[in-house]
Amino acid sequence: PPKDALVVEVTGKQFNWIMRYPGKDDVFGRKYYKNISDKDDNSLGLIWSDVPELNLKADKAAQDDIVTDKLMLVAGKPVKLIIGSRDVIHDVGLSQFRMKMDAVPGTPTTMWFTPKFTTKEMKEKTGNPNFVYEISCDQMCGNSHYSMKGIIEVVTQPEYDAWLAKQKPNYY
Repeated sequence: PPKDALVVEVTGKQFNWIMRYPGKDDVFGRKYYKNISDKDDNSLGLIWSDVPELNLKADKAAQDDIVTDKLMLVAGKPVKLIIGSRDVIHDVGLSQFRMKMDAVPGTPTTMWFTPKFTTKEMKEKTGNPNFVYEISCDQMCGNSHYSMKGIIEVVTQPEYDAWLAKQKPNYY
């Protein structure tokens, strides 16, 4: 991907998607699978503070990362997806972009593309006021595989900047 591409981490877990954006430092913080905890909103195992039992030191770069369930992209700007899985093999399916890539536990994969049209433009082009870009799992991953879908919103750069400014890191 081009050097100026937006980089987003996409992680599959039964049965949803977790998106992570680097914070203001523009660096993804480290994570460790034994640090995953859904009860305290650390669904990726980010190393926010020292974890003595795992002999891990706090990673300041992880403290400003943005974790969300929505994939926000900018029309006309390349995006690189770093893809992984927390549990079983999933598959990032981006049908409107005609792309897919496996999400494998412990083995990051990547893909990149440039969205051409905003979601609003696609609603007009298709004549469908309910149009949404979608991320789905294209690999049978368990009993609720059918429900593993997420929303992709493609917006303008100013709209993206406004959205990002409103996001709060999960670290507290």
